[in-house]
Amino acid sequence: MRKGLLFVLLALLAIVALLTSACGADKEKGQDTAAENKDVNKTYTLSLNCPYPPPVHEWESKYIAHEKFAERVKEATQGRVNIKIYYNGQLAPTGQALDALKRGVIDMESATSYWGGTVPESDFIWLPFWSKGHEHAIHVMRDTKIGQIFEKAYRKQGAKLLFYWPVSIEGLITRQPVSKYEDIKGMKLRMGSSMWPTWYKNMGVTPINIAPSEQYEALMRGTIDGTIYVLYAIDTYKLHEVCDYLTLPGFIDPFLCYVLVNAEVWNSLPEDIQKTIEEIARETEQEAIKGSMRLTDSILDMCDKHDVEVIKLNKEEFNKFKDSAMPLWDEFAARSETCAEMVEILKEDLKQWETNNPESKNWEERWLSQPS
Repeated sequence: MRKGLLFVLLALLAIVALLTSACGADKEKGQDTAAENKDVNKTYTLSLNCPYPPPVHEWESKYIAHEKFAERVKEATQGRVNIKIYYNGQLAPTGQALDALKRGVIDMESATSYWGGTVPESDFIWLPFWSKGHEHAIHVMRDTKIGQIFEKAYRKQGAKLLFYWPVSIEGLITRQPVSKYEDIKGMKLRMGSSMWPTWYKNMGVTPINIAPSEQYEALMRGTIDGTIYVLYAIDTYKLHEVCDYLTLPGFIDPFLCYVLVNAEVWNSLPEDIQKTIEEIARETEQEAIKGSMRLTDSILDMCDKHDVEVIKLNKEEFNKFKDSAMPLWDEFAARSETCAEMVEILKEDLKQWETNNPESKNWEERWLSQPS
């Protein structure tokens, strides 16, 4: 009798234990599901600071890299990620933008390499005559170790590089004509990069530090006589109102900008959102390349439309500009072992690229004046 009662009690205890365990599991499962639902429903608003004025044309690379990118991210994530764009450096001025990104004051920065003192490797893209067109530039940054070094340098600063957006040719826009090398001597030019002083000294030029968005006023007031900047600015920045001359060939073809995101912010995003944004970033980069190429093809028409005189250097004069700039390659290489490695890789890559793409050997000749 007692044995039978004991057996019944033990059976009842076992059933209670099973029910308690099941309820606990259901509760935990419910908590996990709730957490997952909460994560899925969470929205993220990211601030993107850009030092440049808003884009003018919907087909230009700046529009694609900002407006279209933000629109696509919002759509693809079903509104979970909203990117708010602030042009003209509204959230952080150029010199302070990288620090602001590192500290989380801004979530994203879209610009070019303005922080060579902090990230020496980033000044690579300021080397005059380093690329032979869009295809070659993206090849260097995506297919060679140069790009890996470049991105790693930013990772050390707590930033992830999302994508590049080229901005056509960087060249000379001036108030007075420059048809030969000697013409530039004595001019005051905006200095785009902290690594250009040696080049400016070689040319006999006075460097003036001015933010991109302040160039128009500086040219209007005569604070500077010209700028080495993206040539399409003659149109979209309305520099045609304060400059009458544009000199070809350009010095960097194309010039590269890129979008950075704070690493902590990036890591806080769910994996599925990261994957979606990376896919959109790759698509945006390719479309931005097309927009940049269209800008290049439009340069002469832009100048004609705004009565800006296009001066084409002859080969001899162009080579003088080129020779004056090449010491910067050695100066950049002397900064660090990684910078030296980037230059060596570039030199070897240029040889291989020209062998495989013979038309690139004399890339700039399409813009040179032809002997009569």
